[in-house]
Amino acid sequence: MQLLRWSSEIELGFEQIDNQHKQLFNMINELSLACTYGQPNSVMLHLVERLQEYATTHFKAEEDLFSSYDYPDRVDHEADHASFFDSINYMRKQCEIIDTPMAGKIRDFLIDWLWNHIKSKDMKYKKFIDKRRLTGL
Repeated sequence: MQLLRWSSEIELGFEQIDNQHKQLFNMINELSLACTYGQPNSVMLHLVERLQEYATTHFKAEEDLFSSYDYPDRVDHEADHASFFDSINYMRKQCEIIDTPMAGKIRDFLIDWLWNHIKSKDMKYKKFIDKRRLTGL
């Protein structure tokens, strides 16, 4: 079961960032499979930890791009990244302290967050950088 499929409508045109987004999709799909097969929270924790580590790398790459182009909405975008980690950390703690399976909740959050983040926040910086490149500023 694959819930997320890469689509050209969310391609930014920055090879490194697009490849990282694809990898995040793959990781979320792994989590989705674990959910489908009723894996325990301990498995979810491992997958979420991997996802967090990768997201840290990805967010740094985006933030470095912002610096390179003096992106004016950098602070807002970075706050969205911080909010992502707050939410994931909360869900991780829930996995650690309760017996209720958290896979579905984590999966749904990740799918919604990543898709919407790319479609709104990331597309916003894409437009800014594309315009900068076009005008040479």
